[in-house]
Amino acid sequence: MFLIRLWHYLKGYVIIIVTGTCVERFINICTRRQILLWDVERITPGSVSMKMSINGFKKSRTAARKSRCRVRIQSKKGLPYILKVYKKRKGFLAGILVFAILVYLMASIIWSIDIKGNSIVGTGVLIEQINDLGIYRGTLKRRINPKLIADTLMLKNNELSWVGVEIKGTRLNISVREGVDPPAVIPVDKPCHIIAERDGIVISVIAKNGLALVKEGDTIIKGQILISGNIESIRPEFGVKQVHAIGEVIARTWYEVKKEVPAKEIVRKRTGNDWSKISIYFLDFKIPLPSGKNPFVLYETSIFDKAPVIGKKFRLPLGITIQRFFELYEEERMLDREQAAEAARNSAEMELRNMISADAEVVDKQMRLITEEDTVYLIVTLECVEDIAVKQEIGGD
Repeated sequence: MFLIRLWHYLKGYVIIIVTGTCVERFINICTRRQILLWDVERITPGSVSMKMSINGFKKSRTAARKSRCRVRIQSKKGLPYILKVYKKRKGFLAGILVFAILVYLMASIIWSIDIKGNSIVGTGVLIEQINDLGIYRGTLKRRINPKLIADTLMLKNNELSWVGVEIKGTRLNISVREGVDPPAVIPVDKPCHIIAERDGIVISVIAKNGLALVKEGDTIIKGQILISGNIESIRPEFGVKQVHAIGEVIARTWYEVKKEVPAKEIVRKRTGNDWSKISIYFLDFKIPLPSGKNPFVLYETSIFDKAPVIGKKFRLPLGITIQRFFELYEEERMLDREQAAEAARNSAEMELRNMISADAEVVDKQMRLITEEDTVYLIVTLECVEDIAVKQEIGGD
């Protein structure tokens, strides 16, 4: 509908007033002769307002004579009439055209490339790698693929742990992060203990420096000193010697998550109603057509881009973007015992993956169902083997 209105606006149309005793006959004759009428509205019992194309108005004279109606143009609308006003002002039109071209060129290219967050990798090196992709100052923004830039910089620079690329106005902003900050390291010349990072049961202790205070089979709690940096002499007069404890303590640890087993789940389905928002674009300029407001509260969208293509590869930089909104409704679905347990298990395992350390080895997994106040819960327990030793400076928290 919007495309039809746009087409008539571009070709021009007139708003006419038809008066007489046989207005309906006038409309019927126009319809039989395939003269398009729209927005027909009765004003008085003997007069009707309607819209008609310019060519249709010329063809409607015969219909007016046969129906003995009087046709009067109320107003003329559309691009041809607007251009007619400025037809004699060629200098003004040329100025507008030149101005529009300059604005477009200034807004559609990249004027500067800003790189932030790098200290190890030089800015010049990153600029050269970007240039190898064919991206310079002055490159059209539509030719830039931010994901491709980010992936390329990550592959070519091992020092980078993250790259973000954003086009903002006429700027290409690139933010990088170099590696991950290592944990604080206690200098070897400072005395420290080795303590437990979490609860567990000791499997083995290797004390390379310091005094081991636990042995295989001992149960330990988080924060407990495992290898002490305080070494007492067999002769009391020599006092206590403080050293930098070094070693590893391998222990069995457990991680547990408790999740409610859902009796039902919410699923979303389409109602069959949809609404479209249409935009016309030319290069980077996008003009949304009047379409009102989205009438749906819950919806999902799909975007369709329609542009003319010359041959098989050359795509013109203009076209129509249609964004379709599909109305959704929520429906409760009851789950059987297996489906409910599977949903709870997936949720628990996802949480457990975020809890265990990267070097932990999972040696056993247990699951059990319990009922508390008419609510069923799934408890998932992982048994792991890992090094739980962490250093703590003597005298520190």
